[in-house]
Amino acid sequence: MGRAFDLLPAYCTPIPVETICLLLGVPAAMAPDLLDWSHRMVAMYRPGRSRADEDAAVAATQAFVAWLKVLIRERCCRPGDDLISQLAGQDPAEGGLSEDELVSTCILLLNAGHEATVHALGNAVAVLLAQPGDPAARFATPEAAAATVEEVLRFVPPLHLFCRHALAEVELAGLKLQPGERIGLLLGAAGRDPRRFADPDRFDPGRADRRHLAFGAGIHACLGAALARLELQVALTTLFRRCPDLRLVAPTRCRDSWHFHGQAEVLVASAAGPQSIG
Repeated sequence: MGRAFDLLPAYCTPIPVETICLLLGVPAAMAPDLLDWSHRMVAMYRPGRSRADEDAAVAATQAFVAWLKVLIRERCCRPGDDLISQLAGQDPAEGGLSEDELVSTCILLLNAGHEATVHALGNAVAVLLAQPGDPAARFATPEAAAATVEEVLRFVPPLHLFCRHALAEVELAGLKLQPGERIGLLLGAAGRDPRRFADPDRFDPGRADRRHLAFGAGIHACLGAALARLELQVALTTLFRRCPDLRLVAPTRCRDSWHFHGQAEVLVASAAGPQSIG
């Protein structure tokens, strides 16, 4: 069957950050630096952070910004077919982004486009391998792959909690919120609401209604939703094609995290081995 390995570092982690490298138009060899900057920046958003965490986040942000500004100026002189070249080539006076706005956009791309997708992939594999039947059959066609990914996102979204502020007085379930008050939106619970989904705790990619809130909604809808869906569809289809005998070798457990919901590890085995899935 092959030796056991953790699918998170072997497969789930590299895919999103290498995709970001492609978007930015930088070599995949930059991936470890991008991961380090991202991990140190998002450490700011966990409970109980220390002053050392805050200082590390500031240092990582400064290093990433300095690197980005050099890259942006290079692309202004020698544009390519990457995202930075496209955005940097537009005049701010005509609706384009300023340098600071472009830097902020790239920070968002790195932090929001990496960690959530890693956890979405890990969650998906953990759920799919726990279901009866052949996981590869759920990705036999592009339509089947899309349906499976939507059900995974409903069933176990990578972000369970977002906080928002009330902009006006509003009453929800008998609770009155005043302007400026903060409320936690439990997106994970919304996907399991029996008033919204029949038999919500059953994993069923064949559901007629697959609309969910894993990517938020309205003005807060995730800008990268289309890219995340594509990454999940392609990565999972490829994984189960290359490793048709993939199986879990240990129960999965959720990592201790704040609003990101993911697995601490996904221990699997396959005759193909980890070297065949990258």
